[in-house]
Amino acid sequence: MAEEKPRIQDDIRKYVSNTDRDIYTVSNLPEEVIAVIFAYVSRSPKSFRDNISSVIKEEQLGQERASKFHEKWVLSYGHASVAEHATVHIGVERVSRLFSSILELSNEYLSFTEYSQRYQKPQRGDFYVPDELKDRPVLLKEFIELNNHLYDIYSNINNRLYEFLRDSVCVPDGVEEKAHLRALEKQAFEDARYVLSLATYTNLGMSANARAIEDALKKLLSSKYPEVRKRAEEIKAEVRFSVPTLVKYASENRYIKDTRDEFERMATSISIPHCAKKLVGSRVKLIDWTGKNMPDAEEYAIDKILNAVLFEHSVFDLDDLGKEVTRRDKETKLSLFKKTVEKLGKHDNPINAFKLICYEAEFVISEACWHQLLRHRKVNWIFKEPTVSYGITVPPNIERAGLVDLLYEATSESERLYKKLVDDELPCVASYVVTNAHNRCVIGSFDLWELYHLVNLRMSEGAQWDIRNVIRALTREISKYHPNLIMPALKRVNDQL
Repeated sequence: MAEEKPRIQDDIRKYVSNTDRDIYTVSNLPEEVIAVIFAYVSRSPKSFRDNISSVIKEEQLGQERASKFHEKWVLSYGHASVAEHATVHIGVERVSRLFSSILELSNEYLSFTEYSQRYQKPQRGDFYVPDELKDRPVLLKEFIELNNHLYDIYSNINNRLYEFLRDSVCVPDGVEEKAHLRALEKQAFEDARYVLSLATYTNLGMSANARAIEDALKKLLSSKYPEVRKRAEEIKAEVRFSVPTLVKYASENRYIKDTRDEFERMATSISIPHCAKKLVGSRVKLIDWTGKNMPDAEEYAIDKILNAVLFEHSVFDLDDLGKEVTRRDKETKLSLFKKTVEKLGKHDNPINAFKLICYEAEFVISEACWHQLLRHRKVNWIFKEPTVSYGITVPPNIERAGLVDLLYEATSESERLYKKLVDDELPCVASYVVTNAHNRCVIGSFDLWELYHLVNLRMSEGAQWDIRNVIRALTREISKYHPNLIMPALKRVNDQL
């Protein structure tokens, strides 16, 4: 055995960062094999390094053994946690903005970096054409003409808005003129993009473990959009190069599809008059919050936070602590609450007790804003399909530059074709002609912990104006009931509502 140990160490040296310490990284092995090695810990007294030495002796660097293990434990017995140890990185290119939003919402554990229309200018003709139009030549022609026309309006607004900003915005003190002009160029095409449609191409980089990908694929393969199903099949095929068995049985889920179809039929039979109000701009309405029906909602919420913090750091049970906290006056409770945030740094997360304070809000926001907000996957989103029923959001710079008529021209043309496609029983195709300016209605539920993150990221100096306005409106709503809870988050971004 004394001679065996060094030989084993030599065998695995290329797969681990060290052979003699307790903490080490594992690499240069197929992801599926790494998942098996980690999974063995529940059934083997050996170290990971010893298991690596055993597994790599199998043919194909352990791929055959990995497949057999997964067939038994993942597929037959449902030990899906094994798949969490296999990570895959995927490039997704030339897909519609509509698809990218559906993909990003398919599982909260997927990680993305997406092409940004805020920083990169798309090219004319870079848009997805739905396969459903192949046999509808008249509608196909209109669809292509609309998207080309929207791009022409986009270019026109971009050029004229830049000229307006260049002539009206002075160079700030201490800023070089070239840097100032680059910033104005960015502002111009950031606002001009509001006239582009959801058919516009985008690119994404995606990383995730195999379990999250399998769950996402089930949802994507059950989508009513042909593009989504087609791209999901392509993702599945590519992922199987890295993890052959872990996504093997990802397929359309009848529960997802049948439940959606049933409620869509039910919704069409409801006779309540459609009450969506077309508006210009966004709207935020707080629906529910911790302590909503209590005499003092904020005091009730503070009690929950203090009870949790004291529970964590004492030997007492929650009932006894509750009585102790409740008997104190609100001023004392506020003083104690401030101790939970007084050392909170600019980039710190608040303590976990903040996750006990919950909110639910309805948002009517532009598609441009929605595609930023949906990336907050700790928020539970319930969202409607893209539509032209909720009005539009007009970028303030476009209004100041006197270019609103161009924006209205784009959205009006989009709405005309949208209604025509719906009337021709092509509602999925209609979604693609919705512009970034059109509003979408969504519901989000989140906790105070995530609210601090939203405020810190989306109300900072570099945040885009649209999402900054939406989060500011949200904090104003919450401040009506929990003013002292939200104020520390606002102070971090120097915003006092």
